[in-house]
Amino acid sequence: MAHLTKTGLTAGLITLLGLGIATAQEFRLSYASPYGPTHPYGEADQAWIDRIHEQTDGRVEITPFWGRSLITSREGIDELAAGVADMAYIAPIYASSGYELSRLSPSFFYGYEDALDVLDVYLELWNDFPQFQEELDGVKVLGFNVGTPMHLMLRDRPFEQIGDLQGLRIRSAVDYVGALANFGAEGVTMPMTDTYPGLERGVLDGVIAPYEALRSLSFAEVINYYSELPHSRGAYPSRAMNGNVWARLPADIQQIFEENTLWLTKMTYELAEGSEEAGRAYGEEMGVVFNAVDESVIAEYSEAFAEPARATAQRLDGMGLPGTEVLERVRAGRD
Repeated sequence: MAHLTKTGLTAGLITLLGLGIATAQEFRLSYASPYGPTHPYGEADQAWIDRIHEQTDGRVEITPFWGRSLITSREGIDELAAGVADMAYIAPIYASSGYELSRLSPSFFYGYEDALDVLDVYLELWNDFPQFQEELDGVKVLGFNVGTPMHLMLRDRPFEQIGDLQGLRIRSAVDYVGALANFGAEGVTMPMTDTYPGLERGVLDGVIAPYEALRSLSFAEVINYYSELPHSRGAYPSRAMNGNVWARLPADIQQIFEENTLWLTKMTYELAEGSEEAGRAYGEEMGVVFNAVDESVIAEYSEAFAEPARATAQRLDGMGLPGTEVLERVRAGRD
């Protein structure tokens, strides 16, 4: 019979620790987020961390690193795949390049009024079109984001008519850039967490964001007007694990993570939705002026999304991706 020597035991423990495993099948994992623990996304993360710990009977211990201390949001997927952290908040919609379906397909959801309808359609796309998952090769997706509708926040004057957009520089998700350009505005794609300094210095004239960002991202400190020009939001993968780390987990723990994917997704949405009222109240306290936008102006603005969406679909087709098919599925879900 073979005997395990003291030297052999030490070597074995070192090997286990190198796999992210402490002792007796305990897994210590790092989680990185560009958001803080008081942001709705951070609150959802912490609830998820606690839930995974409980459901694995304490075998999985997750240590969070908040506020971009380990990872950025623009290049988060690449950083995660490279092993900067074991798990992370990811935002392929803000990536500088690559991840075309994730970055560009949110523009197809214009006109959707219910975020949960967006989520249902997106998850069908995720399951039915393998290209969505293939472009995130190297990470295992563990959660998705779908946001409440966003509006237009401006520094210097409210938005009331389409002509008010002329010449403005607005932080925008990529799916709004084409419509803004139609009306003479420049849409600037940058992570939401990088937007405050741009507004503060006047590099940006405004941002398209939800009520909650007035408080959670302190935008009420650097904008003066909140014009209720609605912008539908698509969904995207938002939490993931490094693929090599995932492969080293036993099947029962993998199953627990997978069974909590929809839970984390819905918890993120519910906390974001719940923070909307608090965000508006905070904006009012800070002196932000809120104004409704005439329905005819909203309708004119919304029409501008159709042609850029078709052009985006054709662009994806040209890359060998199912752009037109995805667009048709999304519009069928709306119509």
